[in-house]
Amino acid sequence: MPASPQVGMTYREEYHKGHAEDGASIISTDALAKVPHGRFEHGVQTRNFSGIEPDVIEEKDLRGGVGVVLEITVSGGSDRAEVLSYRES
Repeated sequence: MPASPQVGMTYREEYHKGHAEDGASIISTDALAKVPHGRFEHGVQTRNFSGIEPDVIEEKDLRGGVGVVLEITVSGGSDRAEVLSYRES
């Protein structure tokens, strides 16, 4: 993730040709995610893709100090992962 994310930025998350070719685009820098743990406001939302699985598109909501709080497969599947609990360390 870029240090200063801006809507429209695209970046590589990991790359190992033929094994991991993941990238993401920033689609929001003021996202709201509602998960069982609660509301997370003002986060970064990304649309994630892979050259290895071109039909699979995921959207992730990320918060500083927490990480991914919500992940939804929007194309090529129907997975959903969300934060159930969180404790600051």
